[in-house]
Amino acid sequence: MCTNLPEKWDIETDVVVVGYGGAGAVAAITASDNGAAVTILEKMPSGGGNTRVCGGGILNPTDMQFAGYMETICAGTTEPVIIRTYVEKAMKNGDWIRSAGGDVQPQMALQVSYPGASPKASFPKLPNSQFMVKYNVKGPADEPNAERLWKLLSGNVARRPINIVTGAPAEELITGQNGEVIGVTARRDGQKLAFKARKGVILTCGGFEYDEATKNDFLPCRPFYAFGNPGNTGDGIRMAQKAGAGVWHMPATSGQLGLKVPDFQAAFIIRFFTERFIFVDRDARRFLNETGLEVHEIAARVSVFDTDRFIYPHIPVYAIFDEPGRRKAPINPGNSGFNRTLYKWSKDNSAEIDKGWIVKGKNIAELAHKISFDEGILEETVLQYNESCRTGKDAEFGRSRETLAPIDTPPYYAVVLWPSLINTQGGPRRDVRARVLDAMGRPIPRLYSAGELGSVWGFMYQGSGNIAECIVFGQIAGQNAAAQKPWG
Repeated sequence: MCTNLPEKWDIETDVVVVGYGGAGAVAAITASDNGAAVTILEKMPSGGGNTRVCGGGILNPTDMQFAGYMETICAGTTEPVIIRTYVEKAMKNGDWIRSAGGDVQPQMALQVSYPGASPKASFPKLPNSQFMVKYNVKGPADEPNAERLWKLLSGNVARRPINIVTGAPAEELITGQNGEVIGVTARRDGQKLAFKARKGVILTCGGFEYDEATKNDFLPCRPFYAFGNPGNTGDGIRMAQKAGAGVWHMPATSGQLGLKVPDFQAAFIIRFFTERFIFVDRDARRFLNETGLEVHEIAARVSVFDTDRFIYPHIPVYAIFDEPGRRKAPINPGNSGFNRTLYKWSKDNSAEIDKGWIVKGKNIAELAHKISFDEGILEETVLQYNESCRTGKDAEFGRSRETLAPIDTPPYYAVVLWPSLINTQGGPRRDVRARVLDAMGRPIPRLYSAGELGSVWGFMYQGSGNIAECIVFGQIAGQNAAAQKPWG
């Protein structure tokens, strides 16, 4: 028996899509093309979600053997049938982009020392890693990859009879007889609205990057900041759980290191376009190969807890660099992250030094004093690194010869970096048909999901895999929701 049926429906449609990012756009396009009347609910003033501020890479497997690689990095957290379906449909992602009126081009690597997304597999030593390519949507070179992708997706939505309601955060799924999902409530301009979904509801409302309580429950360290859309506060997870959904992949993330300053809710992505830098931990010592990191798993590398000292010794991380390194290029490239439209980084990092975001010292001892380090230890660390540069061999951490450049020209600089989420992967569990499953593994009637909300990536993450998932499961969810018989 329905317990939350509204007195009246404010808007009636066939399919309600909750969340207007990449997955929501593809789901809405697909449902509309399959004959359904579609309404999109978007929490924020405008659409885009994390899709609009990500790197814009689209994974395209080249052979079904890629499923073996994916099974390895998912480590048993995702059923093989789901992985095979993902790979089979993702092999056609380039074709889908072309069918939407766009075109694709191979993704190019950023020429950075620390690190940029590689156009190759994230874990190239694993079997079957070679059976993939990464694409970007083709377009103007001076336009961010993600912006080109979003223009293509949102343009396709605009050309269809799809109703978009922005500034309307969804609050609750409305359930009918036998627990089937028949609608959604949302709030807009202070008014509660009930949206009737005659065929189904598709949740595509992102992860929980800005929900501190859920992060503290499931993620490996704290604080854990975020680069993406601040609208991602786990709303879809809670709504689905209230409707009986089980969850999966909650500890899984894609994360790296970022600069967090009080004036901005999101962190800034940091890149070094120079070899003249090192990372040190709270003890002012190096602890890893700074140039040998997989970009999406860096946060996991620093999230080690010392039970003797009861601290995270590698959080925060301090990047140390010198004057030529500072002048080489901005350490925030400005091509991704939520802040890219809010702030333009200075070309030589001078404005950020003036703001105090980057700490400056006339020598290493003064720099150490300003960041509360033992002066002798930091001087020893830099001296030892510079000796590795002189000999061409990093005996401590194996940094390759071509990435060794000394930090020897004053003044010197430090920037404090924290684990920062590209996105989370956990959420309501879904099956191969994009149906949301209850805690016993049974489909909740008329409820679907796509995108990072309950992503298929359950252990390690493959770069560009989330946008590919938006396309793959957006299509699956849209098609299956549209195929439902109306309940009323």
